Amino acid sequence: MRLWLWGLLTSLLLAGCDNSNQQLARESLLYCMASAPLSFNPQLVISTETLGATAHQLYDRLLDLDPLTQQLTPSLASHWQRSDDGLRYRFTLREGVSFHQTPWFSPGRTLTAEDVVFTFSRIMDKQHPYHDINGGRYPFFDSVDWSGLVSEVRALDSHQVEFVLTRPNADFLGYLATDYAVILSAEYGEQLLTAGTPEQLDQHPIGTGPFMLSLYRPDEFIRYYPHPHYWRGSAPMKQLVFDITPKSSKRLAKLLSGECDVMANPSASQLAVIKRHPDLSLSEARGMNVSVLALNTQKAPFDDIRVRRAFSLALDREDLLHAVFFDTGELAGSLLPASSWGHDPDLTMPPANQARARWLLKLAGLNEGIKMTLLMPSGARTYNPDGLKTGQLIQQRLAELGIKVTLKTMDEQLLRRELLAGEHDAVLTGWSADTPSPDNMLRNLLSCRAIAAGTNASRWCNPLFEQHLNLALTQPSPEERFWHYQRAQTLAYRDMAVIPLVHSQRLLSYHPQVKGLQLLPYGGVSFHKAYKE
Repeated sequence: MRLWLWGLLTSLLLAGCDNSNQQLARESLLYCMASAPLSFNPQLVISTETLGATAHQLYDRLLDLDPLTQQLTPSLASHWQRSDDGLRYRFTLREGVSFHQTPWFSPGRTLTAEDVVFTFSRIMDKQHPYHDINGGRYPFFDSVDWSGLVSEVRALDSHQVEFVLTRPNADFLGYLATDYAVILSAEYGEQLLTAGTPEQLDQHPIGTGPFMLSLYRPDEFIRYYPHPHYWRGSAPMKQLVFDITPKSSKRLAKLLSGECDVMANPSASQLAVIKRHPDLSLSEARGMNVSVLALNTQKAPFDDIRVRRAFSLALDREDLLHAVFFDTGELAGSLLPASSWGHDPDLTMPPANQARARWLLKLAGLNEGIKMTLLMPSGARTYNPDGLKTGQLIQQRLAELGIKVTLKTMDEQLLRRELLAGEHDAVLTGWSADTPSPDNMLRNLLSCRAIAAGTNASRWCNPLFEQHLNLALTQPSPEERFWHYQRAQTLAYRDMAVIPLVHSQRLLSYHPQVKGLQLLPYGGVSFHKAYKE
């Protein structure tokens, strides 16, 4: 089936002598991605592939982050105000913003405050008719305690909306600029409720973004058409196709053959080939991310800090950087990279020391070794281009200490279920930040609430760590916030809450005739202004 579909797709886009087919090929963009989206609503996931395929293609947010300055900029909200006590935020919406018109929905009005209220009430109100639809989990919003932070979202008039907070939060505006804070259509939601098909809200998406869904073949491809009434101007390309090709080698083959115009996440081992090829270009950007080894701190023997320290000393991060990342990154001394304003340069990971690791295991009563399973996400991730190879190198190093590691690769959904169940031994995971705030990475990886959200794989929970994170959000200046983040990081570092490995670079390869691509600062690619020369 897949080969037949590709034959049809390439015949329409890339082949044939017909002038109309050639014109269509010039005005279409094919993007090879690593995995299928888990949903067409970013609110329900934390998968970077899902976010990349949906958040900036189908939707808009109230605010955006400027790719260069990383400052908040207007989007669906033309301007905003904050009360002196920091508990009320009022947003004025743009007028005349159109939702998508598709075979399954014809909007009867443009964007209003009602849509913003609908979007965020669904997340925070357990009695909302859509709260439990398609799982009822909102991982990012759960991890930042959205329902405890926001007491009310209300429409003041058709184009003014107010958020009422229970406490001041210095990152609140940043939350509204993340890929998760997309605005949905209340009118579409009402239509689906009436039809008795509310689950389609997240499966047959309607947004205000630059592209709208035309066709999705699960695990094969997504076809988008430009939104003709997009408020920022319609995209120049006639169609945007996301081809789902898990293997990096196959993505590169399609890029070289012309089946794809752009390739996501080239493996580090492919960079030399890409750089030498005269018809390929490469974009590299420093990533605000970290890959980590997370040992389950609520399960013996990993609840013993001596064991966690032994594991850290056993690993050769330099080897990982060379063999897996091909030096396209930097060693992680702590969770926050040097590009983060919350980075503490005094925190560094000690070099590999097998003798000391063996001594610590002996003190913990594990001188005869143990058997364990290491879970890994399938496919490439922005924070780790090759999870399996990373796992194999860890497996080899630990084998020298008598630790037998079984590697188990899982897709995103199954892995998330394992983490929520909490019975795992260890996970190779990481995090790509959604905002410039240190809180985003620290809270999602290590807060107590993030255990229930499925993002805290180590299940480490320290009330003092959490207290410092919460106090940082109440401080008015970055200097005062940094003081708390520094102490929070020190707590996690001393307790070896997770074992930081590498901060990776973000990579994108494409044919040089493709112009206007934009690597976004906190994940994803914007195709709105992309075109071919």
